[in-house]
Amino acid sequence: MALAIFVGIYALIASEKIERTIIAIWGALLFLLIPVATQEGVRMGILSYSELATYVNWEALGLIFGMFTLVSILRESGFFRYLGLSVLKRTKFNIYWIFFLFALTSAFLSAFMDSITVLLFMSALTLETCALLKVNPVPFIFLEIASANIGGSSTMVGDPPNIIIGTGCNFSFMDFVINTGPIAGIALAVNLLFFFLWYRKFLREKSAELKDFHKVNSIDPASAIINKKLMRNTLVFFCLSIGLLTLHHSLHLSVAFVGILGASLALLFGGKPVEEIVEKIDWKTLIFFTCLFIMVGGLEKSGVLAAFANALGSMSKGHPILTVFAILWASAFLSSVIDNVPFAALMVPVIKNLSSLYGFPLGVLAWALALGTDIGGNGTPIGASANVVGLSVAKKGGVKITWGQYCKVSMPAMMVSVATCMLILYLRYLR
Repeated sequence: MALAIFVGIYALIASEKIERTIIAIWGALLFLLIPVATQEGVRMGILSYSELATYVNWEALGLIFGMFTLVSILRESGFFRYLGLSVLKRTKFNIYWIFFLFALTSAFLSAFMDSITVLLFMSALTLETCALLKVNPVPFIFLEIASANIGGSSTMVGDPPNIIIGTGCNFSFMDFVINTGPIAGIALAVNLLFFFLWYRKFLREKSAELKDFHKVNSIDPASAIINKKLMRNTLVFFCLSIGLLTLHHSLHLSVAFVGILGASLALLFGGKPVEEIVEKIDWKTLIFFTCLFIMVGGLEKSGVLAAFANALGSMSKGHPILTVFAILWASAFLSSVIDNVPFAALMVPVIKNLSSLYGFPLGVLAWALALGTDIGGNGTPIGASANVVGLSVAKKGGVKITWGQYCKVSMPAMMVSVATCMLILYLRYLR
């Protein structure tokens, strides 16, 4: 019954016909209200009300709330547009520099903040830039989406799946930086090379056309700043939060405390009415995560996850290399067609069960899961939130991108990036 409910809810989320938060709320309610026959008799709910607090990952929710708040304030201050225009001015309208620096900016920012926000402003900036240069924005947007998802895999706060994996497996911010960070960096370099080779003819032609294009002085990045005090103060608190996250294990601080502390300081000293900021925080996503944890808790209590871990271990015959590769590629392909956040929440107890059953190092399983879920999202237009946002902004700007156009480029790019991660995981941890 637990599995049937979860699969049904997952199918509805993937269909995108109803807002996913509404579906998740109903899924959580079903886990609490469905009558279940037990040896003691019929009781209400797969989970009892008293068990809710046990299964909800409060650490993840606290950190996500804190980072959402900080990013929301930075967006209000004009920071993202300022940064994008600064990059554009430094490129001096060189098509190659714009192609790579916009992608690197997306990757770097997504390592520390929500990729949804990053793609919101990067896609809009790309459309404006390409309209000015009279070039097709599609190659730029495709590369920015791929770079954002790869960059998000490099730290614990880069993508929501990493927050769920890190808090669920008790890994620190620095654990991700040391382990997934270098792998993501190499995968990003390979991804940039792939897109350069794929679009080399386009870039060469446009570079020749823009050879005499001189409008650098018309760009003033400072004009993008809406509230200088708000931006300066929030950046200080954002850097403080990142610093504390790197040291939270040593200082014995919870990541939720760090996230909420940074957000609270920014709200207190930002100089902007709290009501305006709080209204713009992504509350729907926080509610979605809470309901998701409840549903995964129901799967765990009912024994579904333990059975799945046993089946995965049996298929790989208890061999660590096969198990790691299976998690990496299964995560990548499944995350390309379904939302990677619920998938990560589902898989955390699975890899913990695999580690305890077969004695596999939990860290390697976690890094494979993080890389697979984050980078695998590149494969299709609905694989990750960054994809949906980037393509939606393009559509609103008059640039329609079909599934075929997207998958033709991004699916092979994703597979090359995941294969790169597989090779590095083998060389670094498994040989």
